[in-house]
Amino acid sequence: MRSTFKLLFYINRQKIKKNGKCSIMGRITLDGKVCQYSTGEEVLPECWDASKGRAVILGQCPEINRELKEINLKLEEFEEKARLAYKKSVDGIGYVSAELIKNAVTGKAQPKNTLLTLFDEHNMEYEKRVGIDRTRHTYIRYLTTRRHLYDFLQYKYGVEDIALRAIDMQFIENFHFYLSTILRLKTISLNDYLILLCKIVRLAVKQKILGRYPFAGYKLEIPPKQHRHLTGEQLSKVMSAELNTYRLCHTRDLFVFSTFTGLGRAEMAELSEKHIITADDGSKWIYINRMKTKAECRIKLLDIPLKIMEKYKGEGKDGKLFFVPGTSSLCRTLKMIEKICGLDCHLTYYMARHTYATEICLSNGVPIETISKMMGHSKIRTTQIYAEITNQKVRKDFCKLSEYTKGKYALPEDNMPSRVYQCGRYSGWKSNITSKDGTMEGEI
Repeated sequence: MRSTFKLLFYINRQKIKKNGKCSIMGRITLDGKVCQYSTGEEVLPECWDASKGRAVILGQCPEINRELKEINLKLEEFEEKARLAYKKSVDGIGYVSAELIKNAVTGKAQPKNTLLTLFDEHNMEYEKRVGIDRTRHTYIRYLTTRRHLYDFLQYKYGVEDIALRAIDMQFIENFHFYLSTILRLKTISLNDYLILLCKIVRLAVKQKILGRYPFAGYKLEIPPKQHRHLTGEQLSKVMSAELNTYRLCHTRDLFVFSTFTGLGRAEMAELSEKHIITADDGSKWIYINRMKTKAECRIKLLDIPLKIMEKYKGEGKDGKLFFVPGTSSLCRTLKMIEKICGLDCHLTYYMARHTYATEICLSNGVPIETISKMMGHSKIRTTQIYAEITNQKVRKDFCKLSEYTKGKYALPEDNMPSRVYQCGRYSGWKSNITSKDGTMEGEI
């Protein structure tokens, strides 16, 4: 439905200034809602035509005539700005308000009433925090989400932006459908974009741009989690593989180091000499805070990590122990190693942490509380996700259980005849269940 849009300029003849003039005011009426503003211009009451909303030139002196003409030109500029703002809002974001037009006319900062405007402001502030308490990786995800939203708005609605008040449950469902069908993203990937969209909309509620959260009750589709880890056989293949380039060997060694320490790529990139602590008994430990949770990790360095550190000593820059490539570069190289080793799984760098918790620690009897401390988890429930129970662990635990219970429990000798177990074909079984004095004990 087309909006009713009217513009009007007027003066308040009851408020005359000391110079005898009245301020010229602008009034915007849109769908019955009125918004007023000051044009900053003044005119004598007798030189104003209320029916035309313009100053009237009645043959005054040339100087006054020139002044009145300039006033009318400025009023026409205001009117043109208002009409352009109205058209841009309707065609661009599909939403218009008297307040939006007023801000466009007066040159004031546009309120964050649209999704992408608020998104851009958030991203600008987020960029300033990168490297302080935010990561560049997450910043790139926000930029990517913003780009997908822009493409979605043009594809679905034919607009470049959308009013926050126009967003409803159907909007996020349409965006989900767009990501899964047009972009063909998997559930685990598209959920990242949906989560960031929800964060921006919650920010609008927090800033009181929206009165309520429009996605209340919406639930993300959570795919079954597959916390993959390498088995002992697969890990041996990776460690013993003959690799003929420095890049392959370097990536493999970084992966193995993480497998025996539980460090993620971000911690590996920050690892330096100051994080290596020598204990009283001569053993070396890593004391480092997790980049994600800020929780402290305390990890004893085993023989293999110590050998890798010695192998790449002096390679890192600015005091770092290692040169660690970006995540995408590591994953490409690990894919090559996966093919060389003939692994029947998709090898990713993050699998090193899973393998550390499951194959290195849990399968060798390390308590889950200790694993949680070494991995820097703030909650032990998180560690339980990583520490999957392997078949090898189950066999070990049941061997222990078998030894522990052997000879500890016994059944009494009841002299029960074997034919009792054929209850369906033996009708006289009750006669065998008698008391010492020959009377029936009662039915079982």
